[in-house]
Amino acid sequence: MSTRDVGTDYEEVAIRHLSQYGLELIAQNYRLNNGEIDVIMRDDDFIIFIEVKYRETTAFADVLEQISAKQLQRVRHAARVWLAKNEISEHTTACRFDIVAITGHPFKIEWLKDAF
Repeated sequence: MSTRDVGTDYEEVAIRHLSQYGLELIAQNYRLNNGEIDVIMRDDDFIIFIEVKYRETTAFADVLEQISAKQLQRVRHAARVWLAKNEISEHTTACRFDIVAITGHPFKIEWLKDAF
């Protein structure tokens, strides 16, 4: 199984988890040449851009510590492009950037709202 397949599997886990809290899926795997968004969901009036991270173990570094500032900039850039392409104003629309960290077997899910 490729790394991309594993990532997609855990994005599905994250989507199922967040759906239990009433979030609705808008898009998955939105990609640009210089950025990507794993999952885009709606929570009432908020559009939420979600970075999903999976690690089998946290022995070497906490999964959240493995997200770089440059990676977060690429997610923000992709979000601005997505909003523009969908004719949604980034200035008048409530948006949030969340992280879903999935670790271990059986896995543990941490949902960090408004993480960056």
